[in-house]
Amino acid sequence: MKNISIKILVVILTVNFLSCKKEQSSFADYQFAEKTPVITCTNIDNKLLNEALYSFEKDIVAHFDKQQQNENRAYNFFAKQAVSRKTDVTKYASKHSVVLASALRDAGIIAEKGLIYSNPLIPCIAENMKKDDLKTTFNALVSTNSLSKELFQPALQIKIHKIHADKYLSMYVALEYFYAEILKTDFTNVDFNRTEPAKTEVKENINNPKVDFNKRPRKQ
Repeated sequence: MKNISIKILVVILTVNFLSCKKEQSSFADYQFAEKTPVITCTNIDNKLLNEALYSFEKDIVAHFDKQQQNENRAYNFFAKQAVSRKTDVTKYASKHSVVLASALRDAGIIAEKGLIYSNPLIPCIAENMKKDDLKTTFNALVSTNSLSKELFQPALQIKIHKIHADKYLSMYVALEYFYAEILKTDFTNVDFNRTEPAKTEVKENINNPKVDFNKRPRKQ
């Protein structure tokens, strides 16, 4: 009887160990580990989430506000395009973010259709969003099990300027509109070493030289 009990205990411990191991992300290329964590949720891979948020922000700033490097402006430009489905992630998503998208999928956080709303991250976002009409709407949708991109989007569109200041809302936007979009996009032929097109020098046409109106025309 004692031997049977020990065997059962071993089986239970093995199952628990394998379950915990499965929940751990295999992602290891952390480039923003020194950054201050802004997302803290229970039963979730916070290190992976924070890495994803910082990578997303780096990508959109580099593309949407390259000159001023203003994160708030970049958020606004990105969100306005993303909610209207006019953004092309192949133009600015880094290779690092593409790999992160796969890691987030493997962790059960997102799928090609968007956020997985049964994930523990969702109530964490709902609880930690800043007090605002957006939080009220988000919580109402979560409490009725009716949260969806389509139902929350109208409220989000009205208050796009609020996204940057609320990191939990930022996390939602990054996952729903950036990383999920990456999953359903083909990056096979994308050159991640993107460069700005070279400025072509305007050459004077010898057949039609530039006229200097300060000079008198030569007598024929």
